[in-house]
Amino acid sequence: MKKAKKITRKKINFELITDQKSEPYQVLAAVRREFHAELHKGRIALAWRKGFKPDRDGHLVLGKCVKAPDLQKELVDWDFVILLNKEVWMDQEWPIEKKRALLDHELCHAARVEDEFGAQKEDEKGRLVWRVRKHDIEEFQDVVKRHGCYKRDLENFAAALLKSKQTHILFLDDKKAGAAS
Repeated sequence: MKKAKKITRKKINFELITDQKSEPYQVLAAVRREFHAELHKGRIALAWRKGFKPDRDGHLVLGKCVKAPDLQKELVDWDFVILLNKEVWMDQEWPIEKKRALLDHELCHAARVEDEFGAQKEDEKGRLVWRVRKHDIEEFQDVVKRHGCYKRDLENFAAALLKSKQTHILFLDDKKAGAAS
């Protein structure tokens, strides 16, 4: 007599977020309005990515911006899908400020493809053309510790960090001054 085989089902790690009124879409809309006016014509969907695990260096992916290739554009109505780490997003210890920063980061990857005059290119069907932009810097902190800001992109990044730190310090000082008055 043969043993009955146990049926196993393939695990699905992606789930399109369809509720446009959900928190992720509300945060996306707010960040997009505030910081990414150049993407106002971009069609952006959100999806959960379940089961992200830290890599061998301990880095955990929080999100990823994926451009829809031409074949997918024939099948779906979006230019980009932003994958969100569902377990992190749903964690009660992960505040809205970090969610805003994550979506801002992922939206920074979405970029227009422009012609030589600065106008956004279109494909032969009249759809806007987009690309995925790389990070501003790619470096190891050990190299920066040993050699400092040895490249222009590192210098620009360091300047932005200093400016941000000063802004936050001024903001905190203003809050303290307001509390003292």
